[in-house]
Amino acid sequence: MTAVTYSPKYAPAAAAAAKPGKSFWARVWDRIVEARMRQVEREIRMHLSYVPEELRQSFNELPFQKK
Repeated sequence: MTAVTYSPKYAPAAAAAAKPGKSFWARVWDRIVEARMRQVEREIRMHLSYVPEELRQSFNELPFQKK
C-alpha cells in the first residue's frame, strides 16, 4: 500500500485545471428531459384540434403552437 501526501500549495492549481461544466450524467439527463418535452409538444399538437376554438384563442401564445 502506498501513502501519498499532497502539499496544500497545489490544491488551487488542481481546482483551476478542473474542467468546468456539467457532468456526463447531468448532460444525459438534460437530453432525456428535452426529448420528453418534444414528445409532449408533439402529442399536444396532434390533439389540439379536439380543444374548443374559444379555448384555443385564449391560449394563443403557447410555445409549441405553429403559427
